[in-house]
Amino acid sequence: MRWILPPHRQTARRPGQRGQGLVEFSLVGGLFFFLVFSIVNAGFFLYGRGAVEHAADVGMAAIAAEGGCTGGGGVCATIPASCLNGNDTTADYPDELAICRMDQAGLTTTPFIKVTSIYVYLIQQNPDGTQVDSCNSAGTGTGNLPCNAAQFNEYDVSGNLITATAWPATSRNVSTADANFGRLTINFTYNLIATSGQFSLSTSNVFRLEPQQ
Repeated sequence: MRWILPPHRQTARRPGQRGQGLVEFSLVGGLFFFLVFSIVNAGFFLYGRGAVEHAADVGMAAIAAEGGCTGGGGVCATIPASCLNGNDTTADYPDELAICRMDQAGLTTTPFIKVTSIYVYLIQQNPDGTQVDSCNSAGTGTGNLPCNAAQFNEYDVSGNLITATAWPATSRNVSTADANFGRLTINFTYNLIATSGQFSLSTSNVFRLEPQQ
């Protein structure tokens, strides 16, 4: 006895099934690409911030070591001709040397990071020689920039002086007893990938000038 199978009948799709896959992909795909770009943005941001902080460490060390070299307290190091800042002057020579070294340390080569300004300013000292640095995020207190904007120098990323030199190297105290404290602040932005978003950030380092006399 032979069994004869009935003919296979193809089930017709219902009218609403044809676009189901596209709808599912649009829902899941949007989340997928959001996660991918978030991971990429986070990676570039952490790398960029680390590069800026490393450059700030290099610049801080340069300013501290140069101290008041133009004022007879030492011998200024030479700014390489390959650096962006070729308009060095006696008043701000150590700062421009620091910006040159920060550039060599990768400050201007980080993807999606743009340095907007660089500040070098004096931190006042207490009678016992410790630093007075009591500024808060609101800009109030008895410390320094932006609380006391009397003695600071502002530069662009190329080392060009934006404001008049208010803390020239010739006035920096590098004596053994009470060498000046200073602060190096780098303001920068991070541009998000695939969007028009942008973060404004800064890194700040406090240092003390190395005694030179």
